[in-house]
Amino acid sequence: MLTEFAQSITSKWWTFLVRGILALILAVAVFTYPAATASALVYLVAAYFIIAGFAQVAGGVAFTGAGHWWLLILTGAMSVFVGFVMLTQYGMGPLALAYLVAIYAIFNGLMEISSGIMFGNAIQHAGWLVFLGIVTLALGTYIIVQPALGVIALVYAIGFYAAFAAGTLFAFAFRLKSAGTQITKHAHAS
Repeated sequence: MLTEFAQSITSKWWTFLVRGILALILAVAVFTYPAATASALVYLVAAYFIIAGFAQVAGGVAFTGAGHWWLLILTGAMSVFVGFVMLTQYGMGPLALAYLVAIYAIFNGLMEISSGIMFGNAIQHAGWLVFLGIVTLALGTYIIVQPALGVIALVYAIGFYAAFAAGTLFAFAFRLKSAGTQITKHAHAS
């Protein structure tokens, strides 16, 4: 029964990979076109929030019954909501955008910390997901404390975070996939 549960969780490794790919695309866009990204920031971030939010909701549904699965659904739904608000309320300005990003980062950071702790005993190096959560939480807190960062500074902060998040999510996805392979090997050997 435990093996089936573990196989169910590890088979959803791709949800973390999708989030990593989206974060990498965002990072590349930020560092390749910072000025254009600043003017299009609302649309880029909104698209990321919506797509990543749907991926988180899918991950939460896939992990139903596994620890804090509902946090994935909650943060995913919040991400989709924030993305749609950003698309429909474009004139809200850079300060409002900064606060939206900060609130999202804080909640997402808490979810990543919780997920890393939950997977801590089952997956080698799950501490990196906890570390990503701490960095995400710190970014959100920093933006709240210093909301007048300016749009370009916010663009670069998001770019650095997205690059770090992409690497961490890629590593975690493949660790999760590897753990699933090992569980399947042991299940067949038994």
